Amino acid sequence: MYSLDAEDMSKNETLKNLYLELEKVKAEAQERYNQTSIAIDQADIEKRLALSRHLLDFADFRIDRKWLERLFDEYVSTLRRFEGSKEVANELDQGFKRDELDPQILVKKVFCADLDYLKALSRKLNLKVEDLVHLGLRLGTPVFELHAEKLKGKFDPATWSKGYCPICGSPPAMAYLRHDDGKRILWCQFCGTEWSFLRLKCPYCYNDKQETLRYFFTEEKEAYRVYVCDKCKKYVKTIDQRKLSDYESMDLAWENLESLALDVLAQQDGYSTPPARAEV
Repeated sequence: MYSLDAEDMSKNETLKNLYLELEKVKAEAQERYNQTSIAIDQADIEKRLALSRHLLDFADFRIDRKWLERLFDEYVSTLRRFEGSKEVANELDQGFKRDELDPQILVKKVFCADLDYLKALSRKLNLKVEDLVHLGLRLGTPVFELHAEKLKGKFDPATWSKGYCPICGSPPAMAYLRHDDGKRILWCQFCGTEWSFLRLKCPYCYNDKQETLRYFFTEEKEAYRVYVCDKCKKYVKTIDQRKLSDYESMDLAWENLESLALDVLAQQDGYSTPPARAEV
């Protein structure tokens, strides 16, 4: 068990307000997106499922440039309205105007976790890698979510037994223990897909030796856990809905941001999250 001070665990109201504004921007961008461009090949889906492969490959995915650049402008404009993020907004805007930042390329590099590219770009723009990752997610997620939504009903996620996303192949960013039955549900931050996975098994290396699997939590938030695997030294943040009264309103994208202190604790203990999508 760990203990965090009040400052670490208290919600940052400015961050929450910024998050909510960016969610509005995302919803409006999704309404503008040309969904007729989303084509679903059922035969290809069945072939991929038979091979236990994820259904879509966004590595070579192209997003309409005008749509993407408008979303980029709206993202930057939103950042400028909040103290603490104006400098980031200005650096992003200048990088785009100098042709150093290509939104299309950034989405791909974030999705494929090209850390070398992200580090080089962060130095060039004088920004943190985390700033670029957040931008890449904000630009790509609206489209990825729409594609994932189209695939609902095309396959049964209950039959998926892998630790990576059945839609895009990404490792889980978070998990939760379902309120009704305690079943573990993994969540993909790229396309928003959720799928069930065994609780006593590592989703990364599939280790099921109980003596090498454990979790820790903080005194202040017992429902928020970090499950770790001592075999592969990976972790996944997990929320136990059974310990929450308002679990139905849980927003995993926000919870992932708001629980960054848990990432720090896990990383200080030598654990990490996978740097890239599953190799499938």
